[in-house]
Amino acid sequence: MTRRCAVLIGFLCAAGCVWRSYATIMGVHLDVLTQTAAKLCAVVQAGRGPTAEDMAEYDYPLQRAREFLGQFRGYSERQSYRRFAVLLDRYAALVREVDAARAAGRALQPELAHWTVEHDALQQLATEIRGDLQAGR
Repeated sequence: MTRRCAVLIGFLCAAGCVWRSYATIMGVHLDVLTQTAAKLCAVVQAGRGPTAEDMAEYDYPLQRAREFLGQFRGYSERQSYRRFAVLLDRYAALVREVDAARAAGRALQPELAHWTVEHDALQQLATEIRGDLQAGR
């Protein structure tokens, strides 16, 4: 009986650690993605524009975040998980749009206002996800 209680307590603690890891790791991804989106907009605003080699810097956080979603697929019913998937799609679209404009040789400045709005939307969504995480959703 004592052993069963110990095993049950162990499972409950492990589940709590996984939840804590989920929220903590997602929080890091939110920070990195929103800061990277801000940097992308800042590079465009500065008139430098990203090079083809620079684009890997903006793609890598997206790849890592998608891996995170795969690792925590068991949380796919949570609101935070679903919203995070939406955030990743929006971030991917932002990076894709900037890269397409860069590759086509178009001037990036005229599109900066749109990309800034997209960055702001990412920030807002990240704030909502953090609220979900705090509420256990």
